[in-house]
Amino acid sequence: MALGCQSAQAADNQRPTGIDPQPSTSAARLPRSAFAFIQAPRELAGNLGRNTFRKGKIFNWNTSIGRTFPVKNDFSLQVTAEAINLSNTPQFAEPGRSLTATNFGQITNTLNDGRALRFLLGLRF
Repeated sequence: MALGCQSAQAADNQRPTGIDPQPSTSAARLPRSAFAFIQAPRELAGNLGRNTFRKGKIFNWNTSIGRTFPVKNDFSLQVTAEAINLSNTPQFAEPGRSLTATNFGQITNTLNDGRALRFLLGLRF
């Protein structure tokens, strides 16, 4: 759903109208008052370009380290440690984008679960 008018005409291509569009990453610096609904049918789209506001880049490190120890003849013990998102960097979800919602411009969720560690112990024969 776009920020523009809720008309049935070209709903997927509507863009909001920025009253004072200055790119920012903070809801405090980009208040709801900086946007307005388009005046349909006189206006068909808003004046903001696509991808005017973008998320930060993804910076995750997924790593693994392991070693195999020989035990007896045909047996060996394998020890492995894995880390998902080792740097524990959050990937923020998109902010609320409905102009009438109370969470407009606020990021209330993340797309990843944070750092996860896993230790594996295996016996090969």
